[in-house]
Amino acid sequence: MTSPNPASIAITYDPQRLTGQLILEGATTNSVWDRLQQAAIGLGSEYALHPNAIELSWPGILALIREFGRQQKALDFRFRPAAGEARDKIEQFVQQYKKVQEAKGSLTLTITRDEITQRLQDAGFTKRTLTDFQLRDIQHLLSLQNGANFSVPGAGKTTVSLALHILARKPGQHILVVGPKTAFPAWREVVEECIADDAPGDNAEKFTVLSGSSEAIQRALSSGATRFVINYDLMIQIPEIITSYLSRQPVHLLLDEAHRMKAGFRSQRGAFLLNVAPLPIRRDILTGTPMPQHPSDIQSQLDFLWPGAGLGFQIGQGLPPRQVLGQLYVRTTKQELGLPKPNRSFVHIPMAKGQMVLYSIVRDEALRQFSTLRTESRIDIIGAKKSVMRLLQLSSNPVLALRSITDDVINLDSGIVDQVLAEGASTKMRAVADMARSLAKEGKKSVIWTIFTDTIQQMENMLADLNPVSLYGAVPSGEPSDPATREGRLHRFHSDPLCQVMLANPAAAGEGISLHRVCHEAIYLDRSYVSTHYLQSLDRIHRLGLPAGVETNIHIFQTMTPKGLGSIDHSVSRRLSQKLRALQVLLDDPDLHQIALDEENAGDPVDYDVDPADIVDLIEQLEGNAVYNDEDAE
Repeated sequence: MTSPNPASIAITYDPQRLTGQLILEGATTNSVWDRLQQAAIGLGSEYALHPNAIELSWPGILALIREFGRQQKALDFRFRPAAGEARDKIEQFVQQYKKVQEAKGSLTLTITRDEITQRLQDAGFTKRTLTDFQLRDIQHLLSLQNGANFSVPGAGKTTVSLALHILARKPGQHILVVGPKTAFPAWREVVEECIADDAPGDNAEKFTVLSGSSEAIQRALSSGATRFVINYDLMIQIPEIITSYLSRQPVHLLLDEAHRMKAGFRSQRGAFLLNVAPLPIRRDILTGTPMPQHPSDIQSQLDFLWPGAGLGFQIGQGLPPRQVLGQLYVRTTKQELGLPKPNRSFVHIPMAKGQMVLYSIVRDEALRQFSTLRTESRIDIIGAKKSVMRLLQLSSNPVLALRSITDDVINLDSGIVDQVLAEGASTKMRAVADMARSLAKEGKKSVIWTIFTDTIQQMENMLADLNPVSLYGAVPSGEPSDPATREGRLHRFHSDPLCQVMLANPAAAGEGISLHRVCHEAIYLDRSYVSTHYLQSLDRIHRLGLPAGVETNIHIFQTMTPKGLGSIDHSVSRRLSQKLRALQVLLDDPDLHQIALDEENAGDPVDYDVDPADIVDLIEQLEGNAVYNDEDAE
């Protein structure tokens, strides 16, 4: 029964710190205050608890209002928002929350495609004709207050986002795009490619790249320009400047490759974006891989889009992402783009003797280390990751792996080391080089993917006759005329017929480049467990604009291991298929189904000609401990 004087909990908002407070006014005899404190602790963000006050980020305050608002009568208390910004923001949140819940199940479209086309033409958007699926996505996103575009690379997410901004824009509104540096060229070029020079108003304004000192960025934001792009790393170096800008200016905030904030409050970029999420007047995210590793990856992205709405919390509770998202996103698939399916093959390569022995020893050491994850209270996750990286290195480049294996980690006999060094480049590296040369003889350029920079540099030497270019993290951005830059190397690969191979790291080159005009052969020397790297590297040569009648070929090299030893390459394949299945369920994408199916049907790369006992004998032989018997020669 409700008492005549229920407990009163005031809500205040601090616009400088972007935080809020729940303040218990007077005393309470029920459990509501204890429950609110426990809920605040469980949010996973920064908090401060006082005897009569709870301080949280504003999204955290909104989450508590959502969770406890409907229990006010049952728990005999009342939320009392302070007059002014706190009350206005809560009213805005309640309205948005209702619209999100409505839109999840049945989206009401607010504009026709003909109206979209006409309004864009009137705005000077005349240089590029939008496709049917782009118009569909714009129509859908315009009917949402904030939206997610999960379309595949090449579907024109940048173009759709520009059109969306023009159509949703209010007078005086800016747009700020946060993305990786690899996305900058697309944002630099999209206005010129879509908008007529004589477009009305400032619709032809190009994006200003924010860079340099804090002072330079401040000047740019106050210069009268309205379209900006900044990279994630620079954003978190100047949080006060960006926060102030979002607070004083109506801004459409858009995250490109939004999965880069998937760590949420566990990372600087995620924590910053979640804290400032209530400030922009519109938020949108772009990524073709919203769940690269696990369904939890999408939690922080949903909490950024709809602060306090609890969508991320529902994912954390185990609800299927597709059920949580409903109609709140768009996705254009490769099938809708009309792209033919690529040919995907798995090539199994046997190990050399020294490589096999070293792999066996490191694998046994890794198993001992992994067993401690189950038996010890102190978990050495960093050590476990190092062991995984060593096995991945050993699978493709054992000489590289030797550099990371020290005597205090694994006691290696010099005979084994000598054997590995004598073998040099692995059988897999040699097989990949042979394939690249065979393709070059047929007049076909290829891109070779590997996750290790040292391996890129070694392959560069091995394939010097094919005049390769390489892309990895240390290669700087710059002008296409400079052969030392990322852009210069891309230009050479596209324009120089003698440059027949590109060597690339998926983490550094899996985004923001297009190779499909000149290259239709991708060779994977090795792969990581990160599905984003694999999917986005595939999309460099398989995307919209692929010439008619051209086949795309994907060659995945896997190292064979003796029966019972276990293949790290097969483990990667198996885990990728599981992650791709989860992404397929969310996005209902038949192309993801096919990629996952190919991984599942690849088969375990097992060398049945080698028995575990053969490895023991080989180890003894290389260590000089084998006893020679005359009968062995008979």
